[in-house]
Amino acid sequence: MQPRAPEIPNLRTTTPSQTEALLRKLLLAKDINDVHFHVLSRRSKSRVLDPRVLNANSTLLKSSSRYFADLFSSDTFPSDTAMMNVKATDKILDGVDLSEYGYESDSDLEDDADIPASPARTQVATVSDSDDRDSDTLVLEATPSLEKYYDSPQQNVSDVIGLSSRGPASVHPTWAVGGGRHIFVKDTAFQTWYCLLHFFYMGTTEFSLLKSSGLRRSGGFFCNASQVSKCSAKSMYRLATKLSIDKLRDRAFASICGSVDENNLLQELASGFTARHPAVLDMELDLLLEKIACAPIVEGLPKLMTRISRNKLSHGSDIMAGFYTRILQKHYLTQLPTPVIADTVPEFGEPIQADWLGPPEGHPFG
Repeated sequence: MQPRAPEIPNLRTTTPSQTEALLRKLLLAKDINDVHFHVLSRRSKSRVLDPRVLNANSTLLKSSSRYFADLFSSDTFPSDTAMMNVKATDKILDGVDLSEYGYESDSDLEDDADIPASPARTQVATVSDSDDRDSDTLVLEATPSLEKYYDSPQQNVSDVIGLSSRGPASVHPTWAVGGGRHIFVKDTAFQTWYCLLHFFYMGTTEFSLLKSSGLRRSGGFFCNASQVSKCSAKSMYRLATKLSIDKLRDRAFASICGSVDENNLLQELASGFTARHPAVLDMELDLLLEKIACAPIVEGLPKLMTRISRNKLSHGSDIMAGFYTRILQKHYLTQLPTPVIADTVPEFGEPIQADWLGPPEGHPFG
């Protein structure tokens, strides 16, 4: 018998077909990035700062999300969107107030304390925090222009888009090499948007542990092409909910559920994030009822109730109502009462029949 020919291994990957098409264009030296997002990356005491660039293909974005399909169907953005078109010759906004950003505790933002100090960064932080009116002027001094990159052929492209393998640069360039549409995003962190685009291109995403778990590493982010990027599940849940990307929202929600236990439940329950998302509140209240006898809950619940009684939590009444409703449903409402049918109740002023006053059958006075 002739020896059996070895089977040829199937090298087919799970890369989405749209991404494969873009990779083929890239191999043919075609420019595939026609959209450049400028996304905020850093938080100071009062502002969110440092836009960094992420590049994408508009065709892929439109096929991945109804939100982007609608967004790119017109040259103007809806009035309720947190994006704006900018030109390569414009002065990019240095940042927005924390209140305007909308998620003050976003853990996908780098904090000033997490970033190594440098003369340029120190200048940016000092001026932005002390006098917001000077921030636009400072951008021109700290941000290289497109022309500067074209005049420097040795410039590493990965450095330009903020994906250096050496870790984050002290000052992140604002503009990407190339033309196309430039969009400023003012209510989402760079890290979250990066993971959103990774999901569109690869169909996968990874989430960091919640800070309240005590297991999350501290320090700045290291966005580079040699490792899979991670973002906060809470930040992604917020973004995916806004963009109506149900699959990504559900993945983020599952990650949140898996990261909350009796040790950090009360902290998460009192968070502003929970106050903004009813589905998360319901999940945490269900877990509270389940873990009610655990030592951390027994110790911490009175403190939480005290904060609620002093109006320290905007959603305190929702916590109380949801908590007591669950207690009643579990311990007292084992059988729901039969609803009263309106047609059987005599109307006001109508003569009452004798059978309405008579005692029930078998009554001792019957």
